[in-house]
Amino acid sequence: MEPVLVKISGGLTDNPDAVASIVSYVKHCREASQPVVLVHGGGKQINALSQQLNLDIIQLEGRRVTNREAMNVLLYTVGGSGNAGLVSVLRKERIESVGLTGADAGLTTSRRREPLSINGKSVDFQLVGEIESVNPKILMLLLDNDIVPVVGCLTWSEDDGMLNINADTFAIKIASALGCKELVMLMEPEAVLDESGKPVDSLTSKERDNGVEQGWIKDGMIPKLHTGFQAIESGITQVRLTNPTGLLNGRGTLLRSN
Repeated sequence: MEPVLVKISGGLTDNPDAVASIVSYVKHCREASQPVVLVHGGGKQINALSQQLNLDIIQLEGRRVTNREAMNVLLYTVGGSGNAGLVSVLRKERIESVGLTGADAGLTTSRRREPLSINGKSVDFQLVGEIESVNPKILMLLLDNDIVPVVGCLTWSEDDGMLNINADTFAIKIASALGCKELVMLMEPEAVLDESGKPVDSLTSKERDNGVEQGWIKDGMIPKLHTGFQAIESGITQVRLTNPTGLLNGRGTLLRSN
């Protein structure tokens, strides 16, 4: 059976209620023999530890500049405490899981991102990667043995070693390589809301464009939907945007091709 991949933002990994809903969803899936892969970021934890260490946090247009000091923070959070915390909660619920990153067992291979032009200036994001290949063998091995993979969004380069990676892009690449039946992208609201504030059950990219033009799709929902439709374009059959409560209760907004 094709797995479901759930992408968890870093802001949810230390929210006990959110984690409880995610774990309950995993438990229900396992009872139905539905394999699940969890992929998580760590933005909130990265910023918190950086502040404790008096390190500068540099983000441009939502992208994190990752120097060597920042990379060490990511290894402690995304590759460490955030990952182990999810595994610990799953184990408490008698769910076997393994924590890993995109560097483990050759799961992902990347190259360092080329400098980008932002506001007319060339910006080097340093230790940030762009995925070149995905080998899901380790994930398939775990799933075949009824073990839940918990994957932190770090990747690896032959030239530069460990690299940061955009969590949404990372999740899409993993889901595509696994042939997932569904990619769930967790967010704060339970669903996309229409002009009346009512949940939208399903959405095409054309309807998204109309919503942006009419103004009821705005602010942070615009990049979320942009990423979601990128997943549809990459060949993932079903993409759902929801929050942990919606995940548990089967609600949210399904994205469809035109």
